[in-house]
Amino acid sequence: MEERLKKLRKSMENSTFKELSFSERIRKEVHKNINPPEENEEWLTIAILQLLQQEKTGYELTGLLRSRGFGKIEGNEGSLYTKLHTLEQKRYIEASWNDQGAKYYKIRNKGMKFLRKQEKNASVGRVVMKGLVEE
Repeated sequence: MEERLKKLRKSMENSTFKELSFSERIRKEVHKNINPPEENEEWLTIAILQLLQQEKTGYELTGLLRSRGFGKIEGNEGSLYTKLHTLEQKRYIEASWNDQGAKYYKIRNKGMKFLRKQEKNASVGRVVMKGLVEE
């Protein structure tokens, strides 16, 4: 995928955007808005709670978070399970096991209240992020 993006960028530099130039300040601002601070625990918590409005396994959650650009999860799935455990201790989510031994997570009322409060105080970036979450 990355190779295709490099080819697209090169093609666009030679044609579409040849006349455009951006100051370093504008470039940094655009990158800041495009690439959310994935190391920010608050963003990760919000994303997890939004995704857990429907019951999911940790494996499903890992894939969905990766697809939303949370690189912190990439190659370190244990950090997700640590986060899920913390959210369980805070009683924001609950876990249950099915007959096949899979563990499922789902948001609780307390977690929903916390999520709504965070969304109410959300910046534009968080609102955009919520739009990426499955309905």
